[in-house]
Amino acid sequence: MLFFPKVKIKWGKIIFVSFIFLVIEMVIRNIEAFLTMKYYFMPEYFSVWSKLMMSKAGPPPAEFFVISALFSFLSALVIACVYECIKNSLERGFWKRVLGFTKLMMLLMLVFAYLPMYLMVNIPVALVVSWFVSGTLVVFLGAVIFVKILK
Repeated sequence: MLFFPKVKIKWGKIIFVSFIFLVIEMVIRNIEAFLTMKYYFMPEYFSVWSKLMMSKAGPPPAEFFVISALFSFLSALVIACVYECIKNSLERGFWKRVLGFTKLMMLLMLVFAYLPMYLMVNIPVALVVSWFVSGTLVVFLGAVIFVKILK
Protein backbone atom coordinates (compact mmCIF):
# COMPACT_ATOMS: atom_id res chain seq x y z
CA MET A 1 0.00 0.00 0.00
CA LEU A 2 1.10 3.57 -0.63
CA PHE A 3 1.84 4.62 2.99
CA PHE A 4 2.40 1.18 4.47
CA PRO A 5 4.20 -0.80 1.76
CA LYS A 6 4.68 -3.89 3.94
CA VAL A 7 0.96 -4.23 4.71
CA LYS A 8 -0.86 -6.84 2.66
CA ILE A 9 -4.38 -5.58 2.04
CA LYS A 10 -7.05 -8.27 1.76
CA TRP A 11 -9.23 -6.39 -0.72
CA GLY A 12 -12.11 -8.86 -0.62
CA LYS A 13 -12.50 -8.42 3.13
CA ILE A 14 -11.92 -4.66 2.90
CA ILE A 15 -14.71 -4.29 0.33
CA PHE A 16 -17.00 -6.54 2.41
CA VAL A 17 -16.50 -4.58 5.66
CA SER A 18 -16.80 -1.31 3.74
CA PHE A 19 -20.20 -2.37 2.47
CA ILE A 20 -21.31 -3.26 6.01
CA PHE A 21 -19.97 0.11 7.20
CA LEU A 22 -21.98 1.82 4.44
CA VAL A 23 -25.20 0.11 5.59
CA ILE A 24 -24.53 1.03 9.23
CA GLU A 25 -23.82 4.62 8.27
CA MET A 26 -26.88 4.99 6.07
CA VAL A 27 -29.18 3.68 8.82
CA ILE A 28 -27.67 5.83 11.58
CA ARG A 29 -27.46 8.97 9.44
CA ASN A 30 -31.09 8.60 8.34
CA ILE A 31 -32.21 8.23 11.96
CA GLU A 32 -30.09 11.24 12.89
CA ALA A 33 -31.54 13.27 9.99
CA PHE A 34 -35.08 12.34 11.07
CA LEU A 35 -34.36 13.43 14.66
CA THR A 36 -32.81 16.75 13.56
CA MET A 37 -35.13 17.48 10.63
CA LYS A 38 -36.27 20.81 12.08
CA TYR A 39 -32.83 22.32 11.42
CA TYR A 40 -33.03 21.51 7.71
CA PHE A 41 -36.27 23.48 7.39
CA MET A 42 -35.09 26.62 9.18
CA PRO A 43 -35.05 29.42 6.57
CA GLU A 44 -31.98 31.10 8.10
CA TYR A 45 -29.91 28.04 7.18
CA PHE A 46 -31.21 27.39 3.64
CA SER A 47 -28.12 28.94 2.08
CA VAL A 48 -25.85 26.54 3.99
CA TRP A 49 -27.09 23.36 2.31
CA SER A 50 -25.61 22.25 -0.99
CA LYS A 51 -27.62 22.49 -4.19
CA LEU A 52 -27.26 18.73 -4.53
CA MET A 53 -28.96 18.17 -1.17
CA MET A 54 -31.54 20.96 -1.29
CA SER A 55 -31.99 21.99 -4.91
CA LYS A 56 -35.52 23.03 -3.91
CA ALA A 57 -37.65 22.94 -0.79
CA GLY A 58 -38.46 19.44 0.35
CA PRO A 59 -36.59 16.18 0.63
CA PRO A 60 -33.31 15.67 -1.23
CA PRO A 61 -33.53 14.11 -4.70
CA ALA A 62 -32.56 10.48 -5.33
CA GLU A 63 -29.30 11.66 -6.89
CA PHE A 64 -28.22 12.99 -3.49
CA PHE A 65 -28.72 9.58 -1.86
CA VAL A 66 -26.79 7.79 -4.61
CA ILE A 67 -23.83 10.18 -4.36
CA SER A 68 -24.03 10.09 -0.56
CA ALA A 69 -23.88 6.28 -0.61
CA LEU A 70 -20.92 6.38 -3.01
CA PHE A 71 -19.05 8.85 -0.78
CA SER A 72 -19.87 6.79 2.30
CA PHE A 73 -18.55 3.65 0.64
CA LEU A 74 -15.33 5.39 -0.45
CA SER A 75 -14.89 6.78 3.07
CA ALA A 76 -15.48 3.32 4.50
CA LEU A 77 -12.81 1.90 2.17
CA VAL A 78 -10.29 4.45 3.42
CA ILE A 79 -11.19 3.90 7.07
CA ALA A 80 -11.02 0.11 6.66
CA CYS A 81 -7.60 0.41 4.99
CA VAL A 82 -6.39 2.64 7.81
CA TYR A 83 -7.55 0.04 10.31
CA GLU A 84 -5.83 -2.72 8.35
CA CYS A 85 -2.58 -0.74 8.35
CA ILE A 86 -2.55 0.17 12.05
CA LYS A 87 -4.37 -2.75 13.69
CA ASN A 88 -1.14 -4.31 14.96
CA SER A 89 -0.28 -1.01 16.65
CA LEU A 90 -3.50 -1.07 18.65
CA GLU A 91 -3.78 -2.84 21.99
CA ARG A 92 -4.61 -6.54 21.89
CA GLY A 93 -8.08 -7.64 22.81
CA PHE A 94 -11.36 -7.17 20.99
CA TRP A 95 -12.79 -4.21 22.95
CA LYS A 96 -9.43 -2.53 23.42
CA ARG A 97 -8.93 -2.51 19.65
CA VAL A 98 -12.48 -1.32 18.99
CA LEU A 99 -12.22 1.51 21.49
CA GLY A 100 -8.66 2.42 20.53
CA PHE A 101 -9.52 2.70 16.83
CA THR A 102 -12.76 4.56 17.58
CA LYS A 103 -10.95 7.10 19.78
CA LEU A 104 -8.26 7.64 17.13
CA MET A 105 -10.73 8.14 14.28
CA MET A 106 -13.03 10.40 16.27
CA LEU A 107 -10.14 12.54 17.46
CA LEU A 108 -9.02 12.99 13.85
CA MET A 109 -12.58 13.74 12.72
CA LEU A 110 -13.04 16.23 15.56
CA VAL A 111 -9.82 18.08 14.77
CA PHE A 112 -10.04 18.05 10.98
CA ALA A 113 -13.80 18.26 10.41
CA TYR A 114 -16.07 19.20 13.30
CA LEU A 115 -14.03 21.97 14.96
CA PRO A 116 -13.33 23.76 11.65
CA MET A 117 -16.98 23.28 10.66
CA TYR A 118 -18.09 24.91 13.91
CA LEU A 119 -15.72 27.84 13.31
CA MET A 120 -16.49 28.47 9.65
CA VAL A 121 -20.02 27.33 8.82
CA ASN A 122 -23.14 29.00 10.13
CA ILE A 123 -25.06 25.98 11.41
CA PRO A 124 -26.59 25.33 14.83
CA VAL A 125 -24.23 23.91 17.43
CA ALA A 126 -26.81 21.24 18.25
CA LEU A 127 -26.58 19.98 14.67
CA VAL A 128 -22.77 19.82 14.77
CA VAL A 129 -22.95 17.93 18.07
CA SER A 130 -25.57 15.58 16.61
CA TRP A 131 -23.36 14.87 13.59
CA PHE A 132 -20.38 14.23 15.86
CA VAL A 133 -22.35 11.83 18.08
CA SER A 134 -23.81 9.92 15.15
CA GLY A 135 -20.37 9.86 13.50
CA THR A 136 -18.90 8.43 16.68
CA LEU A 137 -21.55 5.73 16.74
CA VAL A 138 -20.92 4.89 13.07
CA VAL A 139 -17.17 4.62 13.63
CA PHE A 140 -17.64 2.57 16.81
CA LEU A 141 -19.94 0.06 15.10
CA GLY A 142 -17.64 0.03 12.07
CA ALA A 143 -14.69 -0.69 14.36
CA VAL A 144 -16.60 -3.63 15.86
CA ILE A 145 -17.01 -5.03 12.33
CA PHE A 146 -13.39 -4.30 11.38
CA VAL A 147 -11.95 -5.97 14.47
CA LYS A 148 -14.23 -8.98 14.08
CA ILE A 149 -13.65 -9.54 10.33
CA LEU A 150 -10.19 -8.07 9.64
CA LYS A 151 -8.43 -10.12 12.30
